[in-house]
Amino acid sequence: MKILVFLLLGTLSCFSQNNRFIYEVKCKKDSTSKNITKENYYLDITKEDIAYYNRIYYINDSVFTASNQYGGKGYRLTSFLIKKTHDDIYQNYEYIGDVNFYRISEESKQQWIITDSIKIKDKFTLQKATTAFGGRNWIAWFTKDIPFAYGPYKFNGLPGLIMELYDTKNNYYFNIIKSEKIPINYKRISLENAISNSVFIDQKKLNKLKMELYESPFKYVLNGKLSIPEGKKLQLDDGTILTKEELKPAEKNERKKIKSFNNPIELDKAVKYP
Repeated sequence: MKILVFLLLGTLSCFSQNNRFIYEVKCKKDSTSKNITKENYYLDITKEDIAYYNRIYYINDSVFTASNQYGGKGYRLTSFLIKKTHDDIYQNYEYIGDVNFYRISEESKQQWIITDSIKIKDKFTLQKATTAFGGRNWIAWFTKDIPFAYGPYKFNGLPGLIMELYDTKNNYYFNIIKSEKIPINYKRISLENAISNSVFIDQKKLNKLKMELYESPFKYVLNGKLSIPEGKKLQLDDGTILTKEELKPAEKNERKKIKSFNNPIELDKAVKYP
């Protein structure tokens, strides 16, 4: 947290520049399992917009800048969020495992109850607030010392940056571990590439596509929309490598993996797979 402290003690002008806050995110993606996934997510706050995305994209941009090669080791596609600073609408770029990103536009506001509870953490004064959002009850600890009304994911509207956030059933936990200035020349290469190829859609249609993908997990390869060159193989997110001939027999296991992601942040949007 030393970098965060430096940011706080600097001149007030630092808050008008581009800032990045890095959250460690612990979550239980499968409600029936005890396994906890731990990843880092970036919250970029600039004069123009805010962006919330997996650190994987930052690593890929760094690799591309250094070597002009896209898609470094361990790179995979994940969903992300963009919101213009002076707009209440979040652009949700959802990746569900096929050939496209799907963009859903929606306003996201939470009705916060700010309490009198205070705690000190890493020299910051944090205040407790609670809200109900996405089918869960949430507890946030925010600080007025950093005057940004944002937090991880779509959480916003408090009079200070959300430093710590968790739901009451301990399925999700967000905690800021670092902050840094965004370099002036930094470009979101990976995100912009996904945005340029996104398809606008609504939640109902997205859920329908998720169900279709569950029923036929490799349909975009099998129907020719995504081609595998002769002699090449398809690598899944978990590292499994398959030839085109192996895809059909692997569908049962892939459906099992899709069904295990039953515990999204917004629980009320979870797809009920058969």
